[in-house]
Amino acid sequence: MKPAGQARLSWPRLAAYGGLALPLSTIGLPLSIYLAPYYAGDLKLPLAAIGTAMLLGRFSDIVTDPLIGMASDRWRTRIGRRKPWLLIGVPLLAAAVWMLFNPPVATLWSFLLWLTLTYVAFTALNLPYQAWGAELSANYEERNRITSVRQAFSIAGLIASTLVPAWVQSRPGATAADVLHALGLLMLVVLPLFGAALFFGVPEPHVAPEGVRTPMGRTLKQMWRNLPYRRLNIILLIGYTAETFRITITLFFARDVIGLTNVGMIYVLYFIAGFIAVPFWSWFGNRVGKHRALAVAFAIVATSTLAIFTLHRGETVLFTALFVVKGLCYGSLELLPASMLADTADVDSVMSRARRQGQLFAVTGMVVKFGQALGQGLSLNLLSLAGYQASGHNTPEALFWLRVCFCVLPPLLLLTAAPMLWRYPLTAKRHRRFQTFVEARF
Repeated sequence: MKPAGQARLSWPRLAAYGGLALPLSTIGLPLSIYLAPYYAGDLKLPLAAIGTAMLLGRFSDIVTDPLIGMASDRWRTRIGRRKPWLLIGVPLLAAAVWMLFNPPVATLWSFLLWLTLTYVAFTALNLPYQAWGAELSANYEERNRITSVRQAFSIAGLIASTLVPAWVQSRPGATAADVLHALGLLMLVVLPLFGAALFFGVPEPHVAPEGVRTPMGRTLKQMWRNLPYRRLNIILLIGYTAETFRITITLFFARDVIGLTNVGMIYVLYFIAGFIAVPFWSWFGNRVGKHRALAVAFAIVATSTLAIFTLHRGETVLFTALFVVKGLCYGSLELLPASMLADTADVDSVMSRARRQGQLFAVTGMVVKFGQALGQGLSLNLLSLAGYQASGHNTPEALFWLRVCFCVLPPLLLLTAAPMLWRYPLTAKRHRRFQTFVEARF
């Protein structure tokens, strides 16, 4: 493959590539925010069992992520090695999300089934998509531009996934079931639309014929010896565990501790702030280094979340303000790690003399999803142990532990990861040496 090097991609091509992030992100928020309250509150399934099911559903990724990663790297078809996954992933994901958001029966087994299929379909679509983005350019700064556009579409999808619930919840008598039904309909429209734009609007870079295949055991050893890649994965595990832990219980905290009735509107402001700040984080990452910009974002998120601990019921304005401060950092938490991961793939290419972004993104995807599963499972099970009731009527002690889980535990995790980011070894200067080799070799 001949990477784009210093060349800048045109805006239409960037938009066609980045657009798929919109429907993919539209799925993520309901899974984290509305699914547990709906199944536990409206459908009366046990909260701890839902948390455990979310953890178990992620176990499928142990099998699917490496298989899809290898297949995505090795598959050679007339339309490319990434595009075939659009034809597989789009219809499968649309069907699984619809059934998960609109269950014909409400049992733990059906919940686990459709949740697992959603995870598998999401991997089949998102993993090749991420690897594709890493191949569009080998340039340190241009990768920030590519991931910035993708992140802008991602946040636009999150804004849509908050505006829809806010609009639904503004109607008298609206329930969580109404919210998920509306989001399911939205997904049936936007997922095929943006999938088609990517399929027809972005040609895949040329890929050289595959040489000798490296056994999986040797591949994993080479990945482990890639110090920037290894450290980045540890940081992502900590970061995603912390953020998913907090996000999973946000609705409970906002409703039962602060007294907010329409969390959707708060998230609208949160993601609008994130959307506005995307160009800043792209510029700041190029200015001071992606790793240090991300460390700053971690510190801001941790500090603002700790400050929420001091708030009392009814202080909705201050809660909203601190929530928006965190929102300003949201773009950095997705944009910068994705760009950093693409850079570590160049280190891997120097070590292995192969281009295997799909496998690298697969391993990182497993790490991220394990962190998300830990965050979901631990948060809901800890609340259950503390006696918290998802349907309401909680004791002061249960609400205190809800406050601790939301405001204290996630920031402590983020603050442990920030120093690791500050000392991250792959700077822009060091990356240029790897980039030179990649451009000459591939």
